[in-house]
Amino acid sequence: MKTSVTRITVAAMFALAATAALAGEIILYENPGFQGRRMTLRGTTPDLDRTNFNDRAESIVVRDGVWEVCTDARFAGRCVRLQPGEYPSLDGSLNNRISSAREVAQAPVPPPPPPPVAGPGYGGPARAVLYEGEGFRGRSFEMQRDVVRNLDRTSFNDRAASLRVYSGYWIFCSDANFEGDCQTFGPGDYPNLPGNLNRRISSGRRIADRYPYGGAPNWGR
Repeated sequence: MKTSVTRITVAAMFALAATAALAGEIILYENPGFQGRRMTLRGTTPDLDRTNFNDRAESIVVRDGVWEVCTDARFAGRCVRLQPGEYPSLDGSLNNRISSAREVAQAPVPPPPPPPVAGPGYGGPARAVLYEGEGFRGRSFEMQRDVVRNLDRTSFNDRAASLRVYSGYWIFCSDANFEGDCQTFGPGDYPNLPGNLNRRISSGRRIADRYPYGGAPNWGR
């Protein structure tokens, strides 16, 4: 009996440790294209009916982790696992039907970066620069850290109108702490930011050295 109790206790400890290791984030939006009301989830939610967001989601952003979303409460009905990325519209089986969500795994770690590619200033250490004017004009702000949670402390909050990414993949958001409208940018020049981020960027962070999502990138340029 003592051995069985010990095994159960150890198993429970491992289960708790695994749960604690998951610290992802998913954002549900009421309308397609990340518009309308939104709800941010950072833990298991077995019944969205208690949140006034049941059967309402029409687009999703998965910031971190792998999430399972289901059409019925308590993870029943049709369930789909979503990798980190942006889902501007949901297919018919999920659209306006999500009733529960939970993180089921951490996102896979990206593979090591390839050797720097020769080019006009690109490659090398991860680096991104925000510019006050369109076409890389005006004052600039270089992201000297991988994570900037609040640009308000840098006097560059809600000022960027163009962006140049020299290396790495970065996500920039319209609100502090990576809230609001967010979009991922890879190496390249962005002389005009999309409307939902133009002069609205308030936080940013490097998320990977190589393209971190499935499918082909669409930078919306």
